Amino acid sequence: METMFGFLLKASAGMALFYSVYWLFLRKETFYTANRWFLLAALFTSVLIPAFPLQYTVLVDQPETVTFKTIADTFKNIPVFTSHEIQPESFNWQRFVWLIYLIGVAVFFFRLLFQTILLVRLLIKSEPKFNAGIRIVENQKYSLPFSFFNTVFINTEFYTQESLPEILAHEKVHIREKHWFDLLFTELLTVIFWFNPFIWFFERSIKQNHEYLADKGVLAQGHSVGRYQALLINQLMGVQVIGVTNNLNFALNTNRLKMMTKKKTSRFSGVKFAWALPAVALLLFAFAEPEYIAKPMEQANPAPHVQKGKKEQVIHGKVVQEGSNKPLAGASIVIKGTSIGTVSDFEGNFTLTNPNPEVDEKTGGLITEFVISYVGYQTYSEIFGPILGQPDKEGVLTRYNFSLQESVIVLDMMELLKQLPPPPPPIKNGTNSEKSKGETPPPPPPTVVNVDADDEVFFVVEDLPKYPKGMGFLANDVMQKEKMMARENNVKGKAKIGFTISEAGKVTEVKIIEAENETAGKAAASIVEKMPDWTPGKQRGKAVPVKYILPMEFK
Repeated sequence: METMFGFLLKASAGMALFYSVYWLFLRKETFYTANRWFLLAALFTSVLIPAFPLQYTVLVDQPETVTFKTIADTFKNIPVFTSHEIQPESFNWQRFVWLIYLIGVAVFFFRLLFQTILLVRLLIKSEPKFNAGIRIVENQKYSLPFSFFNTVFINTEFYTQESLPEILAHEKVHIREKHWFDLLFTELLTVIFWFNPFIWFFERSIKQNHEYLADKGVLAQGHSVGRYQALLINQLMGVQVIGVTNNLNFALNTNRLKMMTKKKTSRFSGVKFAWALPAVALLLFAFAEPEYIAKPMEQANPAPHVQKGKKEQVIHGKVVQEGSNKPLAGASIVIKGTSIGTVSDFEGNFTLTNPNPEVDEKTGGLITEFVISYVGYQTYSEIFGPILGQPDKEGVLTRYNFSLQESVIVLDMMELLKQLPPPPPPIKNGTNSEKSKGETPPPPPPTVVNVDADDEVFFVVEDLPKYPKGMGFLANDVMQKEKMMARENNVKGKAKIGFTISEAGKVTEVKIIEAENETAGKAAASIVEKMPDWTPGKQRGKAVPVKYILPMEFK
C-alpha cells in the first residue's frame, strides 16, 4: 500500500512539473505537432520514472571502534496470539485514504465504460455512410459533430450541405492523425490519477491541441478562414456529451480563433522544448533509489573446520515480512562466525559475497551459513549450498526470498530491575547541597574497545525501544502500580499483556494475552495503556514497530 501511494505521489509530481513547462513556454506556440508529442511523452515519462527508478550504490562505512557480536539468540522470541481486545484499534487514516482513492477509481472507470458503451450503441443502431473515404454515422441525440477511431458522428438537424465539407475536413484530420489514441491514453490515466488536478489540465490541453491541428488541416486545404470561423460560432450552442471523443466545438474561444490566423512560430523558438531536459533530470535525481551495500570485510575468525574455496560465493536475496511479503529495508545479513556482512536496500534486496566459502565434501559445491536479523522479527539462520544437489561451479546462487517472522519480546521484570542505577551517595552537610539535591549522578562513560585499523568489522545497527529514563525504571514503575492497585482496588492474580511500540514511540495494540481473572487482565492492560511515550526501536536509523509481552502479578 505504501509503495503504491509513493508511486502515485511521485507520478503526480512529475505531471505537475512537465505541465508547468508546457504552460510557461509552449502553449502559445504554433508547434502543434511537437506540442502533441510533448504532452504525451510528458505523461508517459511521469509514470515511467517512478515505476522504474534509477538505482545507485552506496557503500556503507563500518566503524572501527566496535567488535562483532553474534546476533543469533540475542533475545527470546515467541509468537503472539490474541484472546481479548482491551481497546478498539485507532482510526486507520491510511486505509481510509486508500478506500477513498479506490472509490474514485471505480467512479471514473465506470464513467469511461459508460462513454464507451454509448459509442458502441450509436454504431450498432445506425447504418454507416461513406463520404470521401470517411465513415459517417448519423444520429439525432448529440448536436455537435465528433469523431472516434475512423468514424464521424453527425446530427443531420444541426448542419447544412454547405457546411459539410468543412466539418468532414476537420474530422478527417482527427481520424488521419489518430487523435483517438491520445484521448484513450489520457482517459485511462485519468482513472488512475483522478485526484491529481494536473491530469485534467493535461487532458484539456491535449484536446485543445487536437483542435489546433484540425483547424490547421482545414485551412491548409484552402477553406476560407471567415467561413470556417462562422461555422464554429454557429455550433457554439452545442453540448459535448461523450468526453472520450474529438468534438468540433471543443475549447471554442477567442484564443482558438486567434491561433487560426497567428503567425507561424519561428524555428528558433523550438529551443524552448529543451526546458524538458532539466525536468527529466530533476525527476531522475529526485526519485533515484540507493542500494546500500557494506564494503566487503576480511574474515576475522574463520571456523577451524572451514575449508578455503578457490572461488567466491555470491548470494543474492530479498528479505521480506512473512505473510505480507513486505520488503524489510535495512535488515542485517552476516556470514556466521565472521565479521562479513551487508544490509538490505529499500526493496529488501541484498548481495553478499563470501570470499572463503566452505566446500561440500559430497558434491564439491560451495556452501555458506549466514544470519539475518531485524528488530521485532525472529532471527533467521540458514546454510545455502548447491541448488538441487548440483555443484555451484560458478559460485553464484540464484535470488532467494527470506521471510522473517514477526516476533515479540518477553520482558523479565526481575532482570530489568537490575538495570536500575545505584542510589546516589549521601550528600554531606554544607557541600553542594542545593546543586546536588534530587539529582542522579551521570552514568560512567562507555567502554571503548580498541580495534586495529586492519580489523574492520560489519556493525549490526539494531536498537530496541527504550522506556523513559531506562528499562530499569519500566520495571520499577510497573511494580509500584501493581502494588497500588492490589492495595487500593484489591486486585489479585497474574496477567500477560501484549503491546506494540509504534514507529512514533506510542504504546499501541494493547491486548490481554493471558489472565487468571478478568479484573487482573483489565488492571494490567490499564497500566500499559497509561505508559508514557517510548523512544522507538530503530533498524539502521529507521524507526520500526516492536512487539512486547509484559507479565504482571498483583498480590
